[in-house]
Amino acid sequence: MTETLLDRAVRTAVALRLGAVPAETVRHAGHVIADTVGVSRGGSRQSEVERLLAIEHAAGTVSERGRPGTATVFGAPHLSSTAERAAFLNATAGSFLELDEGVRPTGHPGMQVVVPALAAAEATAADGTALLTAVLAGYEVASRLFSGFRLTYPVHPHGHFGAVGGAVAVALVTGADPLEAARIAATSPILSIWDACYDGATARNTWMGSAAQSAVRASALAQAGFTGSARAFEIAFGEIAGTLIDEDAITAPLDYDRLGIRRNYFKLHSACALTHAALDAVFRLAPIDIGAIDRIVVETVSNNMKLDRQAAPNALSARFSLPYAVAAGAVLGRIDPDSFVYREDIARLAERVEVRVAADLEARWPESSPARVTVESRDGTRAAEVQNPHGHHLDPVDAAELRAKFDRLVADPVVAESWWRGLTGLAEVKDCSQLFDGRAP
Repeated sequence: MTETLLDRAVRTAVALRLGAVPAETVRHAGHVIADTVGVSRGGSRQSEVERLLAIEHAAGTVSERGRPGTATVFGAPHLSSTAERAAFLNATAGSFLELDEGVRPTGHPGMQVVVPALAAAEATAADGTALLTAVLAGYEVASRLFSGFRLTYPVHPHGHFGAVGGAVAVALVTGADPLEAARIAATSPILSIWDACYDGATARNTWMGSAAQSAVRASALAQAGFTGSARAFEIAFGEIAGTLIDEDAITAPLDYDRLGIRRNYFKLHSACALTHAALDAVFRLAPIDIGAIDRIVVETVSNNMKLDRQAAPNALSARFSLPYAVAAGAVLGRIDPDSFVYREDIARLAERVEVRVAADLEARWPESSPARVTVESRDGTRAAEVQNPHGHHLDPVDAAELRAKFDRLVADPVVAESWWRGLTGLAEVKDCSQLFDGRAP
């Protein structure tokens, strides 16, 4: 059988050896893992997730922790479920706040790779080094696919490349064939569409959950003897849902100094990542006299114009409106999980936000993610430009900032200390089934 691009990406990634990974990259991977868990925990406090967990508990699909072979539900750590169901619940929760990390051009491998790998590692009592290796390899596959294919709008980046990377990670933890698991996940891709975000359809948050669930299931199917299509992925994403633009990004030899996970970004604003550079620019202009504003002009790149829309009156839609996000940042002076409770005064200001492409900014994309914001008011005109939002790998956050974000999202100092210590110190963890019970080092 002719080796496909997907096959080559997987074979390259699974050749990764943890001992060859630079120490700083291993530390970074620990931060990605911890950040992903914290974001999931924070999203679990959303009312829809709380009600879903209650329904699952009543149905018996989640139950008190203690059963061997199960994985923790981050939003209710006294509960656990099968690895597959826990992965679905945790990744779905992780999509609610729009705080999960990602890569450019656009995609979010962490929530779709880390969550299923953690569930599998916990359920099988794998050691921390196996989990680290699996996350690095699975993330590498997903980031290569995001770089090599360009999705055709309005196809959204959740649910397909991430599921394939997650399947590789889970297979490495469980001992399944990672190539077959990747092919199986690629044979039944999750088709996601941007319009659900614009509408505020919170069912879109299950795209992440379904991808994580698919990753766990693909490994089990591979072990059971199911097979996947070798060509399905290239047809689905090279001909139907996207275009192959950079074969070398998929097939290049493994470069330990440039692993995909090191080119990620961490999100500090609870909104679609395409708003973040503009938000940072707004905050550089603070304080702003809201009553004096005539117009706010946001100059950005063409990729971000999909968010040039007014929000429907709900939090999810507002997170995917560049005018609303900028207006909220100007009014509130912050963007956190509570900033998108829909407000009419912010919506009215959003109507005075003009978004357009600037040629000089466009030339820097996707290596950088720039924005320029100009506020025109009775007090004069002020402008600020941001080359990359803080958290981008070219303007990185430090460990203290990530820990502060983690603590806020976990919202329990004792739990946060235990989880952070274990998740950022996986090389010392001998049994991942203990990660969430307070006994991990």
